[in-house]
Amino acid sequence: MNSTFFRRSFQGALFLALLSCSAAEREIIPPETPPLSRAEVGYAVVSVSYTKLLDEPDQRGVTLGYVREKTILKILERRLIRDGERAEFWVLVESDYRGWLPETAVKIYDTEERAGTAAAD
Repeated sequence: MNSTFFRRSFQGALFLALLSCSAAEREIIPPETPPLSRAEVGYAVVSVSYTKLLDEPDQRGVTLGYVREKTILKILERRLIRDGERAEFWVLVESDYRGWLPETAVKIYDTEERAGTAAAD
């Protein structure tokens, strides 16, 4: 009984060792499904009267323009910015210009259709 147990344990360990060797040699390619394959993170609907579009994710950034409430924007990136004890999320959006908005000024949706429905309300 003990020899059967050890033999099975050894076979299992050998199988795992062979599996890990072959896995190390293979290239792992993620499936082409969202969110891994998407060029955009989602869509933002501006939720304040208007907000500044900035050149960097910082309130001290250069103003590129203004965006009005209910405007739908494609989100290209989402980033957490820390300033000492304070942390704030920012989104890089594409409109007439590519720029940054504080996440507090927008609501985020995973599809353009959902963003459009929200903006219409």
